[in-house]
Amino acid sequence: MDIKEIFSKNFATLRKTGNLTQAEFAEKINYSDKAVSKWERGESLPDLEVTKQIADFFGVTVDYLLTEHSEKVKAKYNIPVKRFLICGLSTGLAWLIATLCFAFIQLLIPTATKTWLSFVIAVPVTMIILLVLTSVWGKTLTNMFITSGLVWSVIATLYIVLLNTLASPPPSLWLLWLIGIPLQVLVILWFTYKKIK
Repeated sequence: MDIKEIFSKNFATLRKTGNLTQAEFAEKINYSDKAVSKWERGESLPDLEVTKQIADFFGVTVDYLLTEHSEKVKAKYNIPVKRFLICGLSTGLAWLIATLCFAFIQLLIPTATKTWLSFVIAVPVTMIILLVLTSVWGKTLTNMFITSGLVWSVIATLYIVLLNTLASPPPSLWLLWLIGIPLQVLVILWFTYKKIK
């Protein structure tokens, strides 16, 4: 098997394991889907810099892309599982920080109230982390749902924090929720535009 065939086989396996279409992958690395299709058919090879970029994207080495593998070796590069673990570790860190803030404030200032708000603030932080990670890996639909979650969690956090920290919250505080409606429409329109583009 020549190097083009080996690369095309490995590349196609990684792309499919990552649940990406050729067009989606091409967009991720700022290349044309026609070039990606040629690589996958074994008609051409990307240059060395792009090969390194592809290897980094999938979390493998350039050597992995250019070497024939048994099915056992391919199984160890289970991209969705790795991505799930990275998301879990990253968001877990946000919740660990929220827990540490809660615990230290309780220990240092025993009279402090409303320390539970650190957990409320952790929700939009979690959404931001997920959005950053899935912007690199995810599909447009996933990003749209996470962005929507970010919009509504920021509004909910503002509402809860203001409701619990202001001496006398204004009766019109509920109007914060109205801001979410045009923001949600903009999110849907933006991701629809991106999908069409």
